[in-house]
Order: sequence, then structure tokens, then C-alpha cells
Amino acid sequence: MPLPIVALALTAFALGTAELVPNGLLPLISGDLGISVSMAGWVTTSFALGAVIGGPLVAAATLRLPRKPLVIGLTLVFLIANAITASAGTLLVIALSRAVAGAMLGGFLGTAITVARGLVAPSRQATAIAVVFTGFTVSNVIAVPIGNLAGRAVGWSAAFWVVSVLAALGVVAMWLVLPSAPGGGETEDRGYGVMRNRRLWTAFAAIALGYGGLFVVHTYIAPYLTSVTGVSQGSVTWLLLLFGVGLIVGNALGGRYADRSVTATVVVILGGLVASLLALWGLGSSLFAVIVLLVLLGGTGFGMVPPLQSYVLQVAGTASALVSALAAAAFNFGVAFGSAVGGGVLARAFDYPVLALVGAAMSGLGLVAFLATRPRAQVPEERVLEAA
Repeated sequence: MPLPIVALALTAFALGTAELVPNGLLPLISGDLGISVSMAGWVTTSFALGAVIGGPLVAAATLRLPRKPLVIGLTLVFLIANAITASAGTLLVIALSRAVAGAMLGGFLGTAITVARGLVAPSRQATAIAVVFTGFTVSNVIAVPIGNLAGRAVGWSAAFWVVSVLAALGVVAMWLVLPSAPGGGETEDRGYGVMRNRRLWTAFAAIALGYGGLFVVHTYIAPYLTSVTGVSQGSVTWLLLLFGVGLIVGNALGGRYADRSVTATVVVILGGLVASLLALWGLGSSLFAVIVLLVLLGGTGFGMVPPLQSYVLQVAGTASALVSALAAAAFNFGVAFGSAVGGGVLARAFDYPVLALVGAAMSGLGLVAFLATRPRAQVPEERVLEAA
């Protein structure tokens, strides 16, 4: 794989780390800021909202800018916002800086895909895009536990400084190896007409609800494990690593089986997520059960991403970049919505096990919404792979 694509993957690794690294540090953040754990959940929610709202806006506003300075500039703004988060002493400043960082992540991923596609032959474009997203995915397995270790050893802000160092390495790598190229301005179908397709919006709702059900629990997984399962704070990091293992396996298997049947794959994965969350509600006090369930939650939660991205293109009937971008926004909205719902549950003095029950209900609604949709046209396989 060309070095420029590896550099993009390294940067995606850094930016991806920032999204979920606070989830294992919420008790530390809440204690340091003097706020409740539910309020501290806005550290995750604000980042996801930034990606949902700001990401598409950044991508649209910078469409015709030269790609190399654009990806470097977006990463530098992300780095500054992340440093502000690490230095801030109030939830408001943290939430605002996290929202800016989330917007930069959304803009970066869209631009990085464009750059990666232009660096390889058409027959290898899907592989190039997969490598970029591999950096984003692997960050949740490797860097998040490392960030949690740093946060628990030195303080929660140390985790964000680790992210800043990784982002700086990504900037240097891209500056050294990315070739200069003209701006965008591609004339591919952006699919504005399909925005009138109600089934498409139902599919987006299915993504947000199905994916969001996981984050009702995962955003508050650290206090869940310590208060319900009874593990020590230090053990949370290693248990999160199990979640990451399931994440990688599920992402790979979800893409493989979606090539055979997208609909069946989504139904099985969403059904498996609902069952896993219900099992966590009933068996959350058993360490052995939680170990197994964390792997299953990671696998089903992130295994739905490849097939659902392909599915919305089938519903739209076009391999539109706009449809793909909105699908990504729906996933991020699911993170924000699930986190907010989980915070609301805790704010009403419900116990942590209720989070798993509420998450299962939300993902179940996502499954119902998915079953209510039907693709109006099939997209040729090579166009689906290229867009997704």
C-alpha cells in the first residue's frame, strides 16, 4: 500500500482515538470537574454532534480546496481543539472544543477517502479506503486502552495529550509523503434527488437507533463495570480491550457476509446486539458473562457498519457520495443520541443495569425501522464498494 495512504490511516488512527477515549475516563472527569457522571457523558456526546453537524458542513465548504493542505489543516485544527480539551477546567469549554474536534474528524474522513481513491488504480480503490478506515477502527482497540492507562496513571487530561501527540505525528507524515494535487470539484452524482425518498430516511433512522442503542451503555461502560460487575478501575482498561477485539472481528465479518446478503446480515447483527444488551441487563454482575458479552457487543455494534452503509445505497438506488456521507452522519448521531439517552436515564436516578435494557429497546426499534425499509433499486456491486 502506498505510503501516503498509510499516512492517512495513521492520522485516522489519531482522530478515531479521540472519539471514544473518554468513555473509560468518565468517573475521573466527573470527579475532577465536580459534575455527575451523566453530565460528563457530554464529553462524548458533543464530539459526536460535532461530527454529525459540522462534518458534512466542513466537507461541503472545502470541496474545491487542494487536498493535501486541506487534510493537514483539518488535522491541525483538530490538534488545537484537542489540546484545549486537555487544558480546560469547565465542561462548557470541553464540550465546545470536543464539538470542533468532531467536525474536523468528519471533514477529514471524507477528504481522506477522496485522496486515497486518487492514489491507486481503480481496481484497488476499495482496498485503499479500507486501509484508511482500518486506522480509524483499530484506534478503538489499541489507542483507547493506552489512553485510559495514561489517564488513570497521570490524570484524565493525559489521554487527550496522547491523542494530540498522535495527531502531530499524522501531520508530519502527511506533510512528508502526500503528493500535491489540485482541488476537488468532482462531478459524480451526489444524489440530491433521492433525498425525497422516505425509505432512505427511514434507513438513516434505523442506523441511528440501532447503533445508538450500543452507546446508551458503552458511553458509561466504566462506571457500569465498576458498580455492577464489581471490577476495579484498573481492570476496566483490559475489559475494554476485549470490546475492541470484538469490534475488529465484527467489522470484518459484517463486510464479508454483507457481500452474500445485506438484509440477512443486518437482521442477524441487530438481533444479536439486542440479545447481547438484554443479556448484559440480566447477567451484568457475572464477570465471566460480561467478558463474553463485551466481545459480542463490540462485534455486533461495529459489525453493522459495513452492511448498513451498503444497504442505504441500495435503498437510494445510486452510489452517491452524499448518501454515504449522510449514512456516516447517522452513525455519529446514534453515538450522540445514545449517549444523551443514557445520561438522561442516570440523571433520573435509575441504576446502571437499566442502561442495558434501554439500549436493547433502542436497538430493537432500529431493527423494526430497518425491516420497514426496502431497497427500490440495486446498485452494481463495484459502485457500492467504491462509495462505501
